[in-house]
Amino acid sequence: MSNKIDSSKARLWLDGDAFRAPKETPLPEDIFADELTGWDAFGGIKAGFQIETEREVEDLDVWNNTTGAAYRKRKNPAQPSIALRPVDNSKATALTLLSGGTITETAEDSGIFEWIEGDEPEFGLILRVYDGDERKGYFIKRGELNNIPTEAMNGEDLEGWDLEVGPLAPADGSKAIRKFTTYNPLAVTL
Repeated sequence: MSNKIDSSKARLWLDGDAFRAPKETPLPEDIFADELTGWDAFGGIKAGFQIETEREVEDLDVWNNTTGAAYRKRKNPAQPSIALRPVDNSKATALTLLSGGTITETAEDSGIFEWIEGDEPEFGLILRVYDGDERKGYFIKRGELNNIPTEAMNGEDLEGWDLEVGPLAPADGSKAIRKFTTYNPLAVTL
């Protein structure tokens, strides 16, 4: 039985936020600040978000290898994606669904609005989660939707759009997904 457990180092992310901005918008000075200038908030995200990474791996062998294991492995670059489900009609949600397009009233004072898709699918994304005083955040300087979002309207669940965001390489050469925390598990404590 282990006697090395420490429940204070376990996290249960109970709250969070997501924000959208034009692609290549710089990282805010404080990613965990209450207000992020230039970033539009997604008002509600159902059950947080998921980050998934896929990588194609190929076993390479030589003819006289009798160990039963691959001699080497070739790994393609990791392909991360982030799945989230906005369940609101915020500006961030609308701009994401519209690829930067617009919403226009069909006639003056008609009260009928047409959603017109644009041609700017790329955007910046910040995702944050909280557990008490602990924070974790993800910054994507340039990303786009990997999918045409499914819209759920079934009377059994909140209306929402299942988004899968794929990070793209930023122009400045930085990492596609950058991760931040308010704690350092590698810090030495005596």
